[in-house]
Amino acid sequence: MLPLEGIRVVELTTGAAGPTVAKCLSEYGAEVVKIESRNRPDSHRGGPKEGRLNKSPDFAKLSRNKKSLTVNMQTNRGKDLVRDLIRVSDVVVENFSLGVMERWGMAYDQLREIKPDVILIRLKGLGCTGPHAHHVTYGPNLLALFGMTHLWNHPNAPTPTGEARTQHPDFMSGIAGAAAVMSALLYRQRTGQGMCIDSSQAEAGASLLGPYYLDWMVNHRDPGPSGNDQAGCAPHGAYPCAGEDKWCVLSVRTEVEWQAFCRAAGHPEWLEDQRFAGLLARREHRAELDALVSAWTRDWTANEVAETLQAAGVIAAPVQDVEDQFERNPQFAARGLYVNLEEPEMGPLVTEGPPVKMSETSPQVYAHAPLLGEHTDYVVREILKLSDAEIQELTSEGVLD
Repeated sequence: MLPLEGIRVVELTTGAAGPTVAKCLSEYGAEVVKIESRNRPDSHRGGPKEGRLNKSPDFAKLSRNKKSLTVNMQTNRGKDLVRDLIRVSDVVVENFSLGVMERWGMAYDQLREIKPDVILIRLKGLGCTGPHAHHVTYGPNLLALFGMTHLWNHPNAPTPTGEARTQHPDFMSGIAGAAAVMSALLYRQRTGQGMCIDSSQAEAGASLLGPYYLDWMVNHRDPGPSGNDQAGCAPHGAYPCAGEDKWCVLSVRTEVEWQAFCRAAGHPEWLEDQRFAGLLARREHRAELDALVSAWTRDWTANEVAETLQAAGVIAAPVQDVEDQFERNPQFAARGLYVNLEEPEMGPLVTEGPPVKMSETSPQVYAHAPLLGEHTDYVVREILKLSDAEIQELTSEGVLD
């Protein structure tokens, strides 16, 4: 039995942050009912015009284990239907723009009238309060807002890196949000009281940059972008290896590691070179050192360099692409990271499983992502106990759309 079995979650979301919360909860056994509309599908599900309504890998990953209920939230009866579902549920997850839930009559105080001990988690780009809370945000661009884009670049680059092409803040706030929901469930178990959780994606990302903020506040120094360099290490960075666009990252921090590195690389003469006698000297002559290291690594594959240095006690790892992950990474395969799913319209699909193992109640992936509206009949009949006549009426009025 998974720890959240018996907990029902109503998901009113789009994108990645809110769906990530509900996905994590589902992996621990919660029943998640995702509210969708045929008029405006989840942005990650895609639309019929693109021909990918039930064929999106992003959606398949973010919505596995879930059930899909189609409801037209532009109708009063549709909103009433969702309220009825919340009445028999435990958690509501939402990440729409600030004001949408209020316009639907589903603000926290209003939900408490329906379900006094309800737990509501709200995931916004900038949270629910503050002068910029109503600003429209987009996951990849949030990295620029809290400083990641500034740091994620090479020194003296003419322009910032721009959009990072990924949604780190969404996923980070989603995982943190799932932990917050579990804490709220424990609190409710002890006190009988629900909770409203206000989660900011930007703040979730900013929480990773504490040392850089401290550098500014304490030393009045902008740390700035460092590219592949790292203070206190030399050599350090990504070095070219045999093959097309193949690289190995390595880092030498101490004199013991430097000695081990030189011997493992087959260049003990570097230990006698005064340019590299001590960390400060190696830092001062980084360009010359990087050229020598690169000349050595080019003769070997990334895996050979990494294995050689790891055996000598030096930090190193190959830079792996997607093919490497699936074909040449026995570690992930041995730990069961990959999960095979049979998607109804996409066919066989491989995705990553939950990243933790538990001796008694490991989280699980037990169902593919739902087709749009796949569980509408189940929800209205089995959970809401509607009659055939009521279902027919709602259908004819376009409420279950």
